[in-house]
Amino acid sequence: MNNYKEMELREVINKRKTIRDFQNKEISEHIIEYAIQNAFKAPTYNHLRDWDFIILNSLEPKLKLIESENINDSVNIEELERIFKGKESIMKEMYIDAIPKQKKMILEAPKVIIVVYKPKIKVKEAKRIYDLNCLASVWTCIQNFLLSLAEDDVFGVTFIPQNIDSIKDKFNIPQDLEIASVIPIGYKSEDAKILKQKKINISERTHNEEW
Repeated sequence: MNNYKEMELREVINKRKTIRDFQNKEISEHIIEYAIQNAFKAPTYNHLRDWDFIILNSLEPKLKLIESENINDSVNIEELERIFKGKESIMKEMYIDAIPKQKKMILEAPKVIIVVYKPKIKVKEAKRIYDLNCLASVWTCIQNFLLSLAEDDVFGVTFIPQNIDSIKDKFNIPQDLEIASVIPIGYKSEDAKILKQKKINISERTHNEEW
C-alpha cells in the first residue's frame, strides 16, 4: 500500500476517477480498512458517525443485490439516445455508458460496498433542510472513502439503489437505517472508459457578497 504521507491532497483529488470497468484483481483488506478508517474522519452533523459498511466479496451476495434492483441485460441504446436527446453531451455520454454497465460492474468488481447510515427521519418524509443533515454527512464519509482508495489505485462508482427496502431485507439491514449508496470498487481495467468532465470556470461560479 502507498505511504499516504508521500501523496499530497491535490494529487489524490486529481487522481480519483469514476470507474465502471474493473480488473480481475483482488483488493487487499488493508486498503479497504485504511479507506474506512479515513471515511470515519469525515465531518458529521451529530458527532456520532452513524455509518456502517457492508462489504460484498463473493458472487452470491452480488446476485442478491442485482435481484433486489431488478437489473437486467436488456438495455436499448437507441431508446437511451432518444431519452437523452437534446441533453448536454457530457451528461448524455455518461448515462449511455453507465446504464448498460450496471449489472456488469456489480458482478465484475472485486468488492461491492453498501454504505448504510442512521437518518434523523426518512428522506421521503423530510420537511426541513435540517432533516437531511445526516444524508449530507454520510456523503462526506463516502468522499473520504473514495479519495483514500484512489491513493492505492483503487477506484469505483457510486450507485444509488432504487429498491432500498428489498436490499435491507436481503442483507438483514435494520429497518431504522438507510442506504446511502452501493459502491462497486476495483482496479481500473486497461480498456476502462474515462469520460470527459465538464470544465468549470471558477470565476463564473464564485460570488462575493451576493450573486
